Amino acid sequence: MAVNIRKLAEADLSKTLERDFGLPVILIDPDGNEITENLDETTLKGQTLYSITRIDPETGESIVVNNPVVTLRRSSLARVPVPGEKWLVRIPIDPTDGAEVIDFIIDPDRSPEGGRDIGFIRLYLRRTSQEQ
Repeated sequence: MAVNIRKLAEADLSKTLERDFGLPVILIDPDGNEITENLDETTLKGQTLYSITRIDPETGESIVVNNPVVTLRRSSLARVPVPGEKWLVRIPIDPTDGAEVIDFIIDPDRSPEGGRDIGFIRLYLRRTSQEQ
């Protein structure tokens, strides 16, 4: 019997994104609906990276940008963000227990990444205010 590698990889996302390394995520869709649970009715969790590395177009050097990236399992979401939609994303400010939850938006200058083939969606975030 042939193993469906894509199906197996998608199932493994529940371990890699949602279990030990997962942090709670709250999504608020463009209609104002708050999504705090995945489709299994457990707390919505995802992998959160608090900074990313980009190449400075002027110098060609790597720079660290303090804008978080959240990666979520697509099959855990009742509604998946698409490019151009305005979503609010609430995540802990750091990975410690009891950390303050702060508001971000999906960066309008950077579309969500990932597709049905991959099984996850990556959201690039930006603070809702100019305070950093």
